Amino acid sequence: MSVHEQAVQMISSLSDDNVKYLIDFMKRFMLPNEHTSLYPPAADTEFMQELEALRIRAKSYFPAEFDSNKIWEEEIEQKYDSVN
Repeated sequence: MSVHEQAVQMISSLSDDNVKYLIDFMKRFMLPNEHTSLYPPAADTEFMQELEALRIRAKSYFPAEFDSNKIWEEEIEQKYDSVN
C-alpha cells in the first residue's frame, strides 16, 4: 500500500469536523502560490486596518513617553548580551 493510499484510508475514517481541521492544517503548511492563497488580499488589508485601529486605541493606555521599541531593544540586549 502506497503512502497516498494509506493517507486516503486514514482520512476516510475521520469525522467531517476532523477532515475540515486537517484541510485547514494542510493549507497552513503548504507553500502559497499565485493562484491559491489561504486569505484573499482584501482580508489582509482589513486585518491590517483592524490591527492599526487596535494599536491606536491601546496607545491611550500608555504614558506619552512609553517607547515599546526601546524597551524591547533593552530587554534583548540584557538577555543576549552574554551571547555576543
